[in-house]
Order: sequence, then structure tokens, then C-alpha cells
Amino acid sequence: MPLQESCVSFSHRLIPERKGGNITRALTSLLKASSVLAVSVAIATLVPVSIAISGIGGPARETSFGFYANGESVINDPRGDAQPVLQQSNPGIIPDAEAYHDVTEASVRKLDGAFLFTLELAGNPNLNKLYETNYMWHVIVSDAATGKDLHYIVMIFDFPPDFNHTSTGWHYAVYNDTSESYILPQTKIEDMPQDRVEYPVQDWLIGNPSSFRYWVSGFVRVDSENFTGPPEYLMDYAP
Repeated sequence: MPLQESCVSFSHRLIPERKGGNITRALTSLLKASSVLAVSVAIATLVPVSIAISGIGGPARETSFGFYANGESVINDPRGDAQPVLQQSNPGIIPDAEAYHDVTEASVRKLDGAFLFTLELAGNPNLNKLYETNYMWHVIVSDAATGKDLHYIVMIFDFPPDFNHTSTGWHYAVYNDTSESYILPQTKIEDMPQDRVEYPVQDWLIGNPSSFRYWVSGFVRVDSENFTGPPEYLMDYAP
């Protein structure tokens, strides 16, 4: 099924909220990333082929969302429901659904000048060895000036050592799906916690909204020779 249809293809669930988390290293990385942001945006060649696509998230959903409104927002998904669902032409490889593909909770909260985006997972995301994994927050902001919705996508993705890509390790990017352009191209993240994917993203990158709707999804790319479209497999999403 098309990528935009995949976002509404599963049943939706809601369970309790998470607590705490060590974000010191993430905040340090955010400061480092902000110092090179102007250069990154100016150099189009820094956008990786693997995410240099348009229409990455599709239209606004007609089903349930998480909702952020100036306070911590939490949505959840049952453990054990991750499975590979083909989105693109069949690459001839079906990835196993690993514990780190299984989203158990998603949350958003505001820090000083940043939104902390967190995905709790059933396993350690750093154990990924074979394929690109890409975790996405789809953020829908209502533009008061125009009355229209703006769709941003915050992507946190990992290129493991055995995947045939010029980059390795964790990165993030911010994409404006409404204008089909990158606000922030691929930017390096130094490390990732063992039980979740988490990173603070500067608030102005998504328009510094006081409220927004959102959902999350996790994808896998198995074909290291083909970066012309989105990852081939949807693994899990919430709500």
C-alpha cells in the first residue's frame, strides 16, 4: 500500500505515561548541531539520498492523533505488534521484526527552546546491524494566519556499520512536507540511549507552536543500492 495509506492501516491504542529520562548528552548535542545549522541548510549536497524525497508523510490523517498543548503529551502502543509491511516495490528481502522496531510509547515535551521527542522501544535501537532504521514524528501544526495545516516530519535514523551507505550511526533531519523541502538536512547525533530513540529538536524548526497534533512511525530500508524513495517497510506506528 502507499506510504500515506500505511499510516492509517492499523488499530489505534492508548496506555499510561512514561517518566523522566537523562537528556544531558542530547542537549549538548543540540547545541553542537545548532552551531552548524546555517551551513547545513545552505549546502544542498548534505541532504542524504536516502531521505531526499517528497511526499514523505502523505496527507493529514483521518484517524487518531497524539496532541501536544504546552505540557507533556504521551501516546502508547502495545508491546509485540511490530511487523514488516511492504510500502514500495519488493526488494526481495523481508526484514525480521526486532524488539527495537516495536514502539511502546511516544512522548513530546518542551525544554528550553526545544521539543524533546522520545520513542520508547521494546529493545535497544543501537543493536541494529543490517538495515537503515528511520523513526518519524509526523507533526501537524494549524497555521492561524492561513487556517491551513502545516505538516512537519522529524526523522531520527540510523545507518548501521554493515549497511552500504557513506554515513554511519545516528542522524536526524526535519522535513516540511507541506512545502516539500528540508528545514534541516541530515545532522549527526553522537549517541542514543539503550531503550529508546530520543533527541531535542529546536522549536523554531517546526514553527515554535504552542500546540500540535502528531503521530509516530518506524521504517526499515533493506536495499542499500536504492535510495530513490522512502524506506520499503513500515514496522510499527502509534497511535
